[in-house]
Amino acid sequence: MVTRAPDPTLARRARTAAKAAVAVGVAGFGLKVAGWLLTGSDAVFSDALESIVNIVASLGALAALVYAERPPDDEHPYGHGPIEFVSALFEGVLVAVAGAVVLTHCAESVYRGREPIRALDLGLILVGASALLNGVAGIALLRIGRATGSAALEGDGKHLLSDLVTTFAVLAGLVAVRVTGLAWIDTAVAFAVGALLLVVGARVAFKGLSSIIGLQDAEDHRRIVSVLERHRAGAEPPICSYASVRHRHQGRIHFVDMHLRVPRGLSITDAHDIASRIEREVLDAVGEGTATAHMEPCGDAACPRCRDGAA
Repeated sequence: MVTRAPDPTLARRARTAAKAAVAVGVAGFGLKVAGWLLTGSDAVFSDALESIVNIVASLGALAALVYAERPPDDEHPYGHGPIEFVSALFEGVLVAVAGAVVLTHCAESVYRGREPIRALDLGLILVGASALLNGVAGIALLRIGRATGSAALEGDGKHLLSDLVTTFAVLAGLVAVRVTGLAWIDTAVAFAVGALLLVVGARVAFKGLSSIIGLQDAEDHRRIVSVLERHRAGAEPPICSYASVRHRHQGRIHFVDMHLRVPRGLSITDAHDIASRIEREVLDAVGEGTATAHMEPCGDAACPRCRDGAA
């Protein structure tokens, strides 16, 4: 078994990014609420509501990162990393709920009638400023989340970028209302934003749930199998075959388990050396964590490596 400890630099970077995300969420919310109060726009209301979710989700991501950094203990021998997937699931549910609230608000607006939109120019400026803020923060969080392997940060980054898309739609709707004078365009845009939030929230929640229940990451699997295939094909140290490749990851920490088959005549020392070298290569491919190779004697009578006495 080979274990590679987490990089404390990555943990600090992720924690700093999560704190910045909270500040961005508060600032963006303030800009959008001001825009909504000034304009009375349904679309701006929908965008402001999502910003509340941004703040709650960013706080959840920060709390998850702090908890995930706790070392393994007797009750959590594999560490506390899965909390990040819970955070991602929670964020997805919040986004979907925000979408449902927006759709309800739009339905009420259509049923009761709506007041004319006011102060459009100032509203455009405020919403545009929030779009710029969220765009920069979303891209940064997504990159840092992928670099550090943080599911919580990556989910928060995707949420901010989805918020950017909806904000652009809101801006386009406000411009259309200003040009045409048709207030129903504003409500139609808000309805589209609510529907988008439902879809995005469901996707983020599904990804978090999939990770909680142990769905294997397809890209991690490809990388691990690529390493094993090289050694099965003859790269040093060669193996006869492999089986039962299983893995999961908790944030940036990976756990890999695999069975490697080698010639029967190989000594325990040589087999252990092969296992250690391949375990290190697997961790080089996927990142920090633990890789465990179970060594088995090859039982294939047609195996050329066993027949030729190769090790």
